Amino acid sequence: MNPLNLLIITPDQLRADYLSCYGHATIGTRNIDRLAQEGVRFDNCYCQSPLCAPSRVSFATSTYVGEHGCRNYWSTISPEVPNLATTLKSKGYRTGMFGKNHLFTYDQLDSVWDEIHEVTLGNYDDHPKYSKSYSSFEMEKDHAYNKTGELTDDTIDFMRNSEGPFLAWVNYQDPHPAYTCPEPYKSLFDPREISIPESYYQYDPDKQPYRNEVWRKHSEMDTCTEEELQNVIATYMGQVRYVDDSVGRILTMLDESGLAENTFVLFFSDHGELLGDYKMSHKLPAFYDCLTKIPAIIRHPDKKWAGAVFTGLTEEIDLVPTLLDLLGIDSPPTMVGKSWIQALEQQDYEGKETIISEAGGGAPTAKTPTPGLRLKAPHLPTSLGPGAMIRKGNWKLSMYVDDRCELYNFSDDPKELANHYENPKFSEVRADLTTELLKRTMGVKVRDSGIDWDTERYPIDVRFEPLLKLEPDAPGITGLDD
Repeated sequence: MNPLNLLIITPDQLRADYLSCYGHATIGTRNIDRLAQEGVRFDNCYCQSPLCAPSRVSFATSTYVGEHGCRNYWSTISPEVPNLATTLKSKGYRTGMFGKNHLFTYDQLDSVWDEIHEVTLGNYDDHPKYSKSYSSFEMEKDHAYNKTGELTDDTIDFMRNSEGPFLAWVNYQDPHPAYTCPEPYKSLFDPREISIPESYYQYDPDKQPYRNEVWRKHSEMDTCTEEELQNVIATYMGQVRYVDDSVGRILTMLDESGLAENTFVLFFSDHGELLGDYKMSHKLPAFYDCLTKIPAIIRHPDKKWAGAVFTGLTEEIDLVPTLLDLLGIDSPPTMVGKSWIQALEQQDYEGKETIISEAGGGAPTAKTPTPGLRLKAPHLPTSLGPGAMIRKGNWKLSMYVDDRCELYNFSDDPKELANHYENPKFSEVRADLTTELLKRTMGVKVRDSGIDWDTERYPIDVRFEPLLKLEPDAPGITGLDD
C-alpha cells in the first residue's frame, strides 16, 4: 500500500461566500468547486480567531485562543507545543511549507520543515501603488510580491520529489490586501457589474462596537466611494481566481503523477475579509460571519463523501484531529478538537451545539479616532480590546472587555444588521448565551482527567499546566495520585 500523504492549501483572508461552491453566483472557482464535488464541504465552519496568527496556531495545535494565548497578528508559538506538522514528522513524514508562516517561532522553522520557502509580505506596505487601505491596482508580473505562482511551483516540486509520505502546506498571500493581482486576473471582473454589499449602507454605527467606527476613520473607508469599492471587490475576486487556477495546477499534477490516489487534500482559509461590509475593509477583532466563517473542504483519495455537505456547526480546531484520524495517527492528548470521521461515516451532519471565536489583546479599546492617524492596515490601536463570540443555533453573541456588545439572530437577519443586545425582548437569550460563552471560555483546558497521561511523550500535562512551560515539573509532581 502506498503511504498516505497530506496536502493543505490555505489562502489568506478568503471569505467562504466568495467561492462558487459556497454560493457565489459569478466568481467561477471551478477548481475549488471540484474539490468540493469530490470531497466533503463544511458549510458552517468557524475559525477560532478572525486574525491570521491566532487562527493558524489554533488550527495546527487544535487548541483554543484562550489556551494557547496568541491573540494578535504577530503571535507565534514554539513547535514544542504538539501540532500537526511535528506529529507527522515524528511518524516519518517529509514536511514542506511554502508561503507565510504566521505560526511557529521563526528561529525554529528549520526544526519543523524539511523544506521551506517562507514568505511573509504583510500588506505590501512598500508597494508605491498602495496608498490607502482600500487601494486596488494591478500587480506587476515580475514584482517580488507576486508569489502565488511561484509558491505553487514550489509545492508541486516538493510533492513530486518526495520519497515516502509527505505533508505539503502551501500558504498563499492572496486574496489578502492590498487588493492587487497580475493580469489576466486584474481584469477578469468588470467593476461596474459589482453589487455593493447591503451592509455598506445599512449599518448603524451607534449599535456597533466603537472599534468599527474608529477603524473606518483610521482606514479612510469613510471616504471610500462606491466606484472605489467596486474596484476593490473586483480585484479581490481576481485574487481568488488566481488562487483557484493555482489549485487547478496542483490538482492536475496530483492526477498526472498518480499521487491523487494516496493524498488527502484539505482546503481552508484562516479567516475572512470585510470587503465593504459595514463600510470597512481588511479585518479587525470582531466576529461577523464575513470574518469568522471559513471555507473548509476535505477530499479523500478514494473520493469518499464526494459531494457531501456537513451542515452543522464545526470549528477550525476540528480539522487537524479529523486529518490525523484519516491518516491513522492518534491525536496528541493536548488537542481538543473533534474528529468528524465517525459522523461522516454515519452521514450525521448535526455538528456541535456551540462554537466560539476570540481575538484582540490589550486595552483600552479606542473609543474615538486619533486625529490625523491614517492606517493602510488594522494596526494598533485597531487591534486593542479583547473579545469573544459564541454561536448557538441561529443566535450569535459577541462580547468585548470594554466595547459595545452584539447579539444577532440569523433566522431573520443573516447580514448581522439588527443588534439586539440592548433589546429587553431578548434579555433571556442574551443571559443564556452569556452563561454559555463564560462556560466555554472557562472550559478551554478541560480534558478527561481520568486518562493515563503519557508524560514521556507529552511531558506537559496541559490539563493542569500551560501548553508550554520552560521547565516541566519533575515526574509525579502534577500527578493525580500525589
